[in-house]
Amino acid sequence: MQNLILRQAQPEDAVRIIAYMQALAAEPNIGIGLSEGEFTQTEEQEARFIEDLAQSGNSLFLVAEADGKLIGLLTLQGGKRRSDRHAAYLGITVANGCRNQGVGKALMQAAMEWARASGTLKRIGLRVYTDNQPAIHLYENFGFKVEGQNKLALYRDNRFHDVLLMALLLEEVPG
Repeated sequence: MQNLILRQAQPEDAVRIIAYMQALAAEPNIGIGLSEGEFTQTEEQEARFIEDLAQSGNSLFLVAEADGKLIGLLTLQGGKRRSDRHAAYLGITVANGCRNQGVGKALMQAAMEWARASGTLKRIGLRVYTDNQPAIHLYENFGFKVEGQNKLALYRDNRFHDVLLMALLLEEVPG
């Protein structure tokens, strides 16, 4: 996609992120675990969330923009305890009309480079609907492997969905 800008989220982005997430949650047949009306963060809460991730040292919040419009988000949320600071959970979304144009790939590339350079993260996990083949393909292209499956894990669009549990080990750690 031309004019694509990737950058770290800033607290000033909170209002735009909230509107983006609310629109996404209202979209039918989208592979996220939120339904319409369920993204209820206030501007203050979202700004604090952005600040907390930025200050954690093992988390990242990226925004993708094109022509001044927010078109994608990626979060890596690292663990908060000593026992799980090495592990992060990935969430990624791309706006309707911008999918299959390289936005997700660009976000993933930037996040994987950041994670490898962090010196802290060893593992990145995620959950994805079993029928979201484009997302599964993207994750597999970055080296993510299926570790399991949760049956009836989410209820959205008047039906239950199974999810795959996938993970990427950034480096093998002797056990």
